[in-house]
Amino acid sequence: MEKSWRCTVCGYIHTGENPPEECPICGVDSSFFELVTENEANKPKEVKPVTKPVTEQPDMATAIRQALYRISYGLYIITAQADGRDNGQCANTCFQITSDPARIAIGINKTNFTHELIQKSGKFGVSVLSQTGHDYARGFGYRSGRDVNKFESVAVHRGQSGVLLLDDSLVTMEATVMGQLDAGTHTLFLAEVTAGEILQEGDPMTYAYFRASK
Repeated sequence: MEKSWRCTVCGYIHTGENPPEECPICGVDSSFFELVTENEANKPKEVKPVTKPVTEQPDMATAIRQALYRISYGLYIITAQADGRDNGQCANTCFQITSDPARIAIGINKTNFTHELIQKSGKFGVSVLSQTGHDYARGFGYRSGRDVNKFESVAVHRGQSGVLLLDDSLVTMEATVMGQLDAGTHTLFLAEVTAGEILQEGDPMTYAYFRASK
């Protein structure tokens, strides 16, 4: 029977005879992994903060990649509507800029259908996933809305701006674009939040949690 190893930093479970050289979620090395039993591997565990000084720096490209691993991300469903078409996608770049006035920013790949709809309409919606939102992350994240209706069999409602929002989410927001920044492959949209609703209590899904528990 293969052994299970848990990352003591992010909780990621690795299966194999030995721990991985590097955690694929948070980037720490094998010394941060502990051997766990089969029952322990299937149970959530409180992860205590662990720090360890780095005695040898990797090459610059590796250092940059590992530094990016340590930035915390959420997972959100970004929705938009234009020309009678609705679409949504999973995104991990959504963050508050200011609270008064309420302004947020999102990063969207230029090739995505959602990007096209946001540029046409100047509006978008954000549905914040809970830690049970794995199916939504997959359904809205691995296929193009140009080819399929991602909202099929998904409980949604229209917000004040007309965008679709997920019923099964912690909170939703609607926003109007104020400006945008060309970020190469992506566009960073700055927007003012025009509406919000609280639907559920719970902890938000993070990218690290999604990868560790999928």
